[in-house]
Amino acid sequence: MTAITKAKHLIPAGLIHRAAALALTSVPYITPTKLLNLVRCEAEKLRRIARLRSFPYVAIIDVTNTCNLRCPYCPTGARRDSGRKKGMIEPETIKQLIDGVGKYIISANLFNWGEPLLHPQIAAIVRMLHEARIFTVISTNLNIAGSNLLNRLCGAGLDYLVVSVSGASQEVYQQYHRQGRLDLAIKNTRLIVENRRGKNGRRPVIEWKYLVFRHNLHEVEAARNMAKDIGVDIFRAVRAGGADESEIKDGQASERKLRVRFCHQLWHAIVLNVDAGIAPCCFMFYKKDDFNNFSQDIFAIRNSERGLTARNLFNPSNINSLPPDLQHPCLKCGLVHEQPHLHDYLKSNPNARREHRTGGA
Repeated sequence: MTAITKAKHLIPAGLIHRAAALALTSVPYITPTKLLNLVRCEAEKLRRIARLRSFPYVAIIDVTNTCNLRCPYCPTGARRDSGRKKGMIEPETIKQLIDGVGKYIISANLFNWGEPLLHPQIAAIVRMLHEARIFTVISTNLNIAGSNLLNRLCGAGLDYLVVSVSGASQEVYQQYHRQGRLDLAIKNTRLIVENRRGKNGRRPVIEWKYLVFRHNLHEVEAARNMAKDIGVDIFRAVRAGGADESEIKDGQASERKLRVRFCHQLWHAIVLNVDAGIAPCCFMFYKKDDFNNFSQDIFAIRNSERGLTARNLFNPSNINSLPPDLQHPCLKCGLVHEQPHLHDYLKSNPNARREHRTGGA
């Protein structure tokens, strides 16, 4: 019995179970240098220090900003214009990231606004990170034809695969995953399970992430049973965002959400867009909201004026350092508007308007 299988009997399914699986599978990638940097970073975060000495230990890399589906509440699926050209990230950019901070990075999420399996070199990118001893995660709709890419992806050393689903029947699934095929996502999940079993391995860990809306709430348990039958390691039902009429009400959620009180990503993550723009967090969609363009001078990126100001927003001691008419992309964020110490400041600043970070529901 693998460590992941054992964990399933010890830890309740859902967010805690997922965190345990991530922790267990990322242990081989931890080095003393990475651990020391993580502790330093978390200490700076705890003290809300704005000028950082630590390096990021999580990389969020949008390998492509294109997608083959038309999910209506995703800005890419809705075909919103982010101000970036559609394309694929250059593997050389990722190599430069590895050369600059690879010895500090513990994990890399190879997704954000697009479908990562559309990148023709995705397996090579995974292998590059794997050989640099960086834990790799991909989230996908798994609506691709052919088994060759999936076999190459598993062979490259992918650690964790999240499959986005939204129904146990095609009729329900296609209401959100528009132009998608549930049978194809199921077939490809089985291929990965069989590939892993054939190699007597346990990677990638496979998670089905079920996006819960009003229209598909009744199929959660059917999807859970389907995932179990296929051999999926983790099934997680997550309350999805969207238009008011699509969201489920409080009390109907299939998973308890942890309360996030400030922006952790401003301290521990580097968010790299397809055009090498550096965003403050993975929720910022538009090019105009980028903090910098990528360079190997990570300290200059982390301690840029926009970065320092963003972290100062979450430190009550630094409120007097904020210009009264500050213009900053983080002023649109709900987390900023929930900070008690900013209540009066946000009311008086004409540029502090709460907005959706992707331009819509």
